[in-house]
Amino acid sequence: MVEEDVREQIAFTSAYAKNYQQPMLVVSRERLRRNAQRFMAALPRVRPHFAVKANPDTEILSIFHEQGTCFEVASIAEIDAMLKLGASMETVFYSNPIKSPVSIKHAAANGIVWYCVDTPEEVEKIAAIKPDAKLYLRIKVSNEGSSWPLAGKFGASPKGVDAVIEICKKLDMQLSGVTFHVGSQCTNVNNWVEGIRAAKAIFTQLSAQGFSPELLNLGGGYPLQFSGQEPSIEDIAAVINPELDLLPDSIQVMAEPGRYLVGSAGCLISQVVGIATRDDDRWVYLDTGFYGGLMELSQNFPGTLVSQRTGEAGVWTMAGPTCDSIDVMGRHRLPVNTKAEDIIFMPNLGAYCTTCACDFNGFPAPSMRMVD
Repeated sequence: MVEEDVREQIAFTSAYAKNYQQPMLVVSRERLRRNAQRFMAALPRVRPHFAVKANPDTEILSIFHEQGTCFEVASIAEIDAMLKLGASMETVFYSNPIKSPVSIKHAAANGIVWYCVDTPEEVEKIAAIKPDAKLYLRIKVSNEGSSWPLAGKFGASPKGVDAVIEICKKLDMQLSGVTFHVGSQCTNVNNWVEGIRAAKAIFTQLSAQGFSPELLNLGGGYPLQFSGQEPSIEDIAAVINPELDLLPDSIQVMAEPGRYLVGSAGCLISQVVGIATRDDDRWVYLDTGFYGGLMELSQNFPGTLVSQRTGEAGVWTMAGPTCDSIDVMGRHRLPVNTKAEDIIFMPNLGAYCTTCACDFNGFPAPSMRMVD
């Protein structure tokens, strides 16, 4: 199944290898639609809010909007993208736990109702600007089994939960929901189960304190298939749907899929610019790297590389074209007879590739092309 998926992505990308000029992310409109439909079919109780940060391209946002997804934002630029899209701002959720006062003012002025918090200080900040905001509390949950853990920077501990509840009572703020994030590319379905159960316990706590819980946000982390061992969205649904069935109908359940919706719709095409032998190590240098959309590969995030050249595979240390020593993406398998100007395909890079890329050292960030 994984091999078929990779072949499909290479197929809709291969036309751009013939007259290669520079790195390019090729995104399939059909795959975007299919991913959205599959998510909603697997989790009918869950309203998807695309995490705009994964890929804020205007056409991608329009496709998801047409498919019936809502959106999650984290900045003024992403709020403005929603306004341009014509999204219903009451369904746009501001999930960045730490927001600048100017961004809160911008959100409030443009109709955003829901705001994420995980500290008393954030509650105070929002209360001073938008006292009628609805708040949802981000709690800390296990990120075990995730390729990119997110638990360190955000998420309230049990003690932190008590502090947020106390300040909301003091300031008469509506603490109406709970959210969590299991970590990016999560392969441990139990993280969602634990998060749902923890949220249910907090709902009981909120009700006892006079609040009216109405939202459960399951966050993101839904994985792509790199090895074939990752749980599918249907596997995840089979475990968490029974947990969601225990929630009262008054609780709106939502999620913030980003990578899942757009990742497998995009395949990056790159080129080898040089090879080198350094003592016993063989190095391959591409025309894009850490600064060109491959930041995650430098952190041992799973990835797939497919060369147009065939032959016996060997282990290479892969690096980007810049003069910075951080521009190294670990060890990968490519043909032992790899040469300069070989074309390399990298499937499953529709998310966090062009979004995280820049033109450092004068090397161009990947451009993006949409295909049917």
